[in-house]
Amino acid sequence: MTTPFDDGLAAVLTACETGLSRAGGEARRLFHGRGRHWPAFEHVCVDGFPPLVLLTLFRPLPVDLEEALCAALVQRLVPAGMACLAVQHRDRPGAPVSLRYGALPDELLAQEDGLAWRIDPRRGQNTGFFLDMRHARQWVRSRAAGLSVLNLFAFTCAFSVAARAGGARRVVNIDLSSASLATGRDNHRLNGLSTDDVHFLDHDIFRSWNKLHRLGRYDLVVMDPPTFQKGSFVVERDYGKVVRRFPKLLQAQADVLACLNAPHLGEDFLDEVFARELPGAEKVQRLPNPPEFVDIDPQAALKVVHYRYRRPADLPPLDSPP
Repeated sequence: MTTPFDDGLAAVLTACETGLSRAGGEARRLFHGRGRHWPAFEHVCVDGFPPLVLLTLFRPLPVDLEEALCAALVQRLVPAGMACLAVQHRDRPGAPVSLRYGALPDELLAQEDGLAWRIDPRRGQNTGFFLDMRHARQWVRSRAAGLSVLNLFAFTCAFSVAARAGGARRVVNIDLSSASLATGRDNHRLNGLSTDDVHFLDHDIFRSWNKLHRLGRYDLVVMDPPTFQKGSFVVERDYGKVVRRFPKLLQAQADVLACLNAPHLGEDFLDEVFARELPGAEKVQRLPNPPEFVDIDPQAALKVVHYRYRRPADLPPLDSPP
């Protein structure tokens, strides 16, 4: 007689093998337990960063079940070309990572659409690259030619790389973490992208509005903040405070790609923020998430929404001082 664990394990392995075969050597989420289709595995995710399989546990599994899951992943995925397995325990302080099979290469890259980003599974909660933003990066790259782009909460500058690869003439990246921005600079070089007129500002956004304004007005803003960052950003409190500043940063006609990865907040949260804080903004569409991130509740899943801005006639002219 099978158990929920047995059924879930079969689903994990099938999803991983299918995902690897479709990825063509690129980085992908292979199993998204947080989409809540398999109750026994709803706090389990598996990512593929060839040659690494990264198993992430958001809650602890019994030791014997964790070992069974690791053994099954090695048995099924090593023949498919994956040479090492690591486990990250997001349920533990510091989100420690342990290597369970093979050896980590000296350099790990996330490959996507002919571009590459450096990752480090041991850096903490995040590897340095968000797999669920694939469609958003493609969207930015396809529209960036000739644009001035502002990348808020830039982290390791994945959107900046996508924008420059798409022909953006200028990108301004801002993030509190100088280490993340240093990785972002390396990511540009890794892809042979010039950093001329690409800015990397390790500043607090809330204290940097004038500096961002002095660097010019922007045709496209990408906003992908953390849901909660102690002492820095709380999404319910601060998202609107950022959007409120956009009239002094945007060109008369501009686009905003607003991202929200807060399961407790739906798409209507973004709509209400933009309606309240940015007169002249019109919702165009919510971008679809990559299919491997399917969730039983779309409102709990990642929200990436495109708003188009047209400056209201009753606002001061663009050449007014900030």
